[in-house]
Amino acid sequence: MKYRFVLLLLLGCATWSYAQQMESEFKDRPDKKKNATYFSNGLQSKYREDTDGAIRNFEQALRYMPDDDASMFELCEQYYNAGRMEDAFLMIQKAAKLDPENKWYQMRLGQFYRNLEQYDDYIKLYESLTAKYPNDPDILTELIDAYLVTEQYDKALAKMDVLEKQIGQNEIITEQRLGILNRKGDKKKVVSELEKLIKENPENPRYYNMLAQVYAESGKEKDALRMYEKIKEINPNDPYINISLLEFYEKNGNQDKAFDALIAAIRNKNLDLNTKASIYDYWMNKNQGSNKVNEQALQCGLAFSETHPDSKLGYLILGSYYIVTENASLARTYYKKSLAIDSTDFLSWQNLIISESRLNENEAVRNHAVKALKYYPMQPVFYWYAGVSNAVLKNNDDAINYLEKGRRYTTDKLQMANFDAFLGDLYHEQGEEAKAFEAYERTLRNDPNNVLVLNNYAYYLAVKGQDLDKALEMSTKAIAAEPDNPTYLDTHAWVLYMKGDYKEAEKHMGKAMKLLKEPDATYTKHYEAIKSKLGKN
Repeated sequence: MKYRFVLLLLLGCATWSYAQQMESEFKDRPDKKKNATYFSNGLQSKYREDTDGAIRNFEQALRYMPDDDASMFELCEQYYNAGRMEDAFLMIQKAAKLDPENKWYQMRLGQFYRNLEQYDDYIKLYESLTAKYPNDPDILTELIDAYLVTEQYDKALAKMDVLEKQIGQNEIITEQRLGILNRKGDKKKVVSELEKLIKENPENPRYYNMLAQVYAESGKEKDALRMYEKIKEINPNDPYINISLLEFYEKNGNQDKAFDALIAAIRNKNLDLNTKASIYDYWMNKNQGSNKVNEQALQCGLAFSETHPDSKLGYLILGSYYIVTENASLARTYYKKSLAIDSTDFLSWQNLIISESRLNENEAVRNHAVKALKYYPMQPVFYWYAGVSNAVLKNNDDAINYLEKGRRYTTDKLQMANFDAFLGDLYHEQGEEAKAFEAYERTLRNDPNNVLVLNNYAYYLAVKGQDLDKALEMSTKAIAAEPDNPTYLDTHAWVLYMKGDYKEAEKHMGKAMKLLKEPDATYTKHYEAIKSKLGKN
């Protein structure tokens, strides 16, 4: 503010120097005719929106009559349009000084005071104007605004009363008064003002809602509820009444009625879908730990799908509900409905495929995963399902192709480990042991405690009689993680057998045999081979 004042002062000196030069040159010989000509030309330029031309003509008009306040007023406007705010301000100051009785000059000067935040001058000027023009509502309104800007609320309220006597009760004035009374915390007067508004506008639900909020904040729940019921009576389809009731019941601890209000809001066709989605998210997030939340999600999903059958939102909610409650068949149905509306929805594709996977519909999983990749060619989850489903369908080449691509799109170590573990098994099945072992190595770098890979890799090395110390280290980790897993015990026993430690091998193989629920030919063959080495056959 200080620096702006200095700049204003410097520019002001320049403008006043120019004005003094004109005044010195023409004070003894003003030329009204030339003044009038340039003033007229200036007006023509102004009407053509030729700001530069208007400025040149009005400046010339002032050369021939330096005390021409009308040209000063016009120059103020043109300087303002040209962005020369300081020049505009100084020009209107001079015009207002030359003709202090011209209220238009004074009012324009007041606007500058306000924009420049010179509030003392702004208020002083409008108090003076109000004294001169006590019946001018525009001037009185400006003074009220000046008091509001400077937070002189009592003075603003007093002038509002005067203005209301002049023009009658006015909605804008009443709302301004309400704002002041709320700031002052005068609830009693706020209620009185709102009652006046309702009396003047009995069909406007907004004021009933405002009064209901005041009652609720004051602990008058019955009066608040009465106002909300009045809104429903006036306009049963009011788009926001149910949201107001939801908030009201929540604050009063009545969760059941609050939820009823949420459902009513979702079913209200006059409330926009985005707002409904927002309040649904709010409710679900706030009630995440409630034992009713799943059932409430179901009711919301049904309300959305019935009220907005052309929106995917309701079907997504219902699909998620049935995924959580492990009804994969119904989940699949609703995700298909969602995709029929929006074929690009990621969540619908992902959960449709998960549902079909749970139903062991492997061909559907493969087909939908491949289709989803057309929309999301860089999403590893769809490569995973395309790979796994092809593997189940014995299309190993396709499975390997999708899994190799998918692993390149993931940066998550555990996810990459899953891709590599599956690839290791597939390569081994294909007889490509070098690639299988390479995939297992990558798996264990990213997930050193992956017991399934530790077991399988150890077993395959044992079968080949290769890297047996490494195989023993891996199988030891596997049985430490799952000591009662007969598969892992069998692997460990066979590694020990291949290393020639028959006694330890027999101990672990014996345990494995006891844990088997059904006879297994491979385990039996291993056990007999170990006992044979010990001379026990």
